[in-house]
Amino acid sequence: MGITYTRIKIRNAIAGTEPEEVSVKVDTGATMLVLPGEVVKRHGFPEIREQTVVYADGRRARKKVVWGVELEIFGRKGVFEAIVEEEKEYGLLGAIVLEALDLIVEPRTMGLYPNPRSPELPMAEIE
Repeated sequence: MGITYTRIKIRNAIAGTEPEEVSVKVDTGATMLVLPGEVVKRHGFPEIREQTVVYADGRRARKKVVWGVELEIFGRKGVFEAIVEEEKEYGLLGAIVLEALDLIVEPRTMGLYPNPRSPELPMAEIE
């Protein structure tokens, strides 16, 4: 599968900052939301812990995790944790956000879309 990029709106849900559009790479193999350090600083997201991350090439690193990231895409919103990547200029949209907001990547077009089975609201499978 190729690489898909999109734009999301984020803001600090706790402090009520103004929404900002951020370019993200959609990665169905990644777990969490990742944000560039500069974006995190602008919004003042609170750090809640550190976490070990594993990159695709096998490297490991300790990264800060922030909370209170309100993310909006396709009119769907949620509040998430995010790993901070100080040197990145773009974010990463991982499986937690994709699942929570019921989004799918269409392999033929490499587009990101709301699940057509849940056009109005995200749907969660619970059993």
